[in-house]
Amino acid sequence: MQYHQFEFIGLERFGPIQEKLYTLLEQAMTYRDDAYNQAIEEAVCNAARYALDGPKKAFITIVIQVMPSTVSVQVLSRTHPFDAKAYQKSLQALLEDPVTRNMDWGDYVGLSDASTGFWYMLTGCDYLYLDSHGQAVTLVTSIRDHAEPVPVTRIGALVPRFLVRENGVIL
Repeated sequence: MQYHQFEFIGLERFGPIQEKLYTLLEQAMTYRDDAYNQAIEEAVCNAARYALDGPKKAFITIVIQVMPSTVSVQVLSRTHPFDAKAYQKSLQALLEDPVTRNMDWGDYVGLSDASTGFWYMLTGCDYLYLDSHGQAVTLVTSIRDHAEPVPVTRIGALVPRFLVRENGVIL
């Protein structure tokens, strides 16, 4: 297992780290996974946007673990509390409606910017788990023979990828 960690203050400091991070991931996976990279960018942007200290002073930690068949990237920041379990419930409610369940998330969200970050994250990874208070998000993807050519965007396939971690237990 390989382990890497980056720490920085302020979203504007992500740029130089981003290049190192994507190079590490591409070497580990042997291909560039743009959807996974976009998921990471969304996680970092959310960590800064919702940080208690604001985007310019947010202390952000990125932890990368490369295992034989998976890669995980965890993004941590002290953010305003977020009820991840309530959000998970609201996503799961979408599965009860057969129309919504079969919709593309982009059609569901429409022109609104609300909640697009989590949808991009879910599209770019096999699953994510969010700390129950929103302080950390972990994005996990499988190492494949090649990058997936067409990301999955159907709500019914994406919602089960959203998990919550509370007291070390994934719900």
